[in-house]
Amino acid sequence: METRKISEIIYRQDLYPRFKPNPAKIQEYAENLDRLPPIEIDQHNILIDGYHRLKAYETEKREEIPVQVIQVQSEAELERLAVAHNATHGLQLTQDEKKAYAIKWWDVIPVDEICASLSISEKTYQRWTAAKQEQKEAQIKQRIYDMWMQCYSQDEIADAVGLDRRTIGLRIDDFCKNAKNGQLSDFTIFANFDPELYMLWSFGKATNEVRHFGNIPPEIIDNLLYYYTKPFDIVFDPFGGGGSTIDKCLERKRRYYVSDLNPIPARNDIRKWDITQGLPPDLPVPDLVFLDPPYWKQAEGKYSDDANDLANMELENFLEVIGDIAKNIKYKWRGNRPDGKLALIIGAYQKDWNFTDLPFLCYQTICKYLTPIARIQVPYSTQVYGGQYVQRAKDAKQMLNISRDLMVFGL
Repeated sequence: METRKISEIIYRQDLYPRFKPNPAKIQEYAENLDRLPPIEIDQHNILIDGYHRLKAYETEKREEIPVQVIQVQSEAELERLAVAHNATHGLQLTQDEKKAYAIKWWDVIPVDEICASLSISEKTYQRWTAAKQEQKEAQIKQRIYDMWMQCYSQDEIADAVGLDRRTIGLRIDDFCKNAKNGQLSDFTIFANFDPELYMLWSFGKATNEVRHFGNIPPEIIDNLLYYYTKPFDIVFDPFGGGGSTIDKCLERKRRYYVSDLNPIPARNDIRKWDITQGLPPDLPVPDLVFLDPPYWKQAEGKYSDDANDLANMELENFLEVIGDIAKNIKYKWRGNRPDGKLALIIGAYQKDWNFTDLPFLCYQTICKYLTPIARIQVPYSTQVYGGQYVQRAKDAKQMLNISRDLMVFGL
């Protein structure tokens, strides 16, 4: 046992577990100083236990107080000691005070240590922290759902949330059962949605919140999802851009694997992948593939200076990549997705009145591997030419292209 000057004792309100001091207990202690055990402090004179005893000595205007010094290694240990000592002797912590610390330490300190520190039963601890447990389970369930929607494997999800693979599988089965039982039918998912009935889809400019060169109206994705997918089908988009595909997949309850050569910083849900290297090795079998590639020369240098950027390639190489995607998807579908669909949106290239029919060239390339199903016109309804350019066209007796082709293919 040692002594310290009372002026040296450091009382930290942020650390000390007592919510409200008890004046009557301080007075009682002041009248019986000789019977009081020493206060407990750490090696830096920070009070661990004995607030009321300290105040009793101050009440009696004593300059020194008996102390017991405990070596403490961390702030967390200091707090636990303060709480534990106040929970087991002297003017003990109230049940509300103990409950507050049980909740604070939940999922931070092992349960048995919490129960020992607070001198409570495990049953009491579980009752006090039931809401926290429910909240955690809801967060884990949401995390499993989010990762599953992003097409992460069950092993990857299990590692991320700290559960075994079997439990992950059961949670995913629950998601699927909801869809099969009609709770996530397209009747409810697409309620109040008016699909395009003709092969002319005219929309305004891109309306998703993340701005990115080449953004397309998200209504295009919406209609493709409506016509060619069902709940929890997998959508693959290797030209993620601003994330329109992701936004609509989440809204319409479709799973997605969205990648890009250079994902924009604003979207952490777009994976980095160079599609010129083939399909991503962890890509599940997709039900719908959506291709919105950079339109060759009209997008040159707009996205990056990377040689593997389709916008920076020669036309022959551009078409080769498009063909390889179609070929690889065909092999991916074979025996797995006989009703899979691939959709490509692309516009013609026109410069100095020289016209390159990119849609037709891509059509020819993809038809080597897949069968055409539909060809839809999508006007650039809000991207018209300026007046000066229009006058030049009139003077040259040339027509201007204001439309893209949206082509759909299957096996």
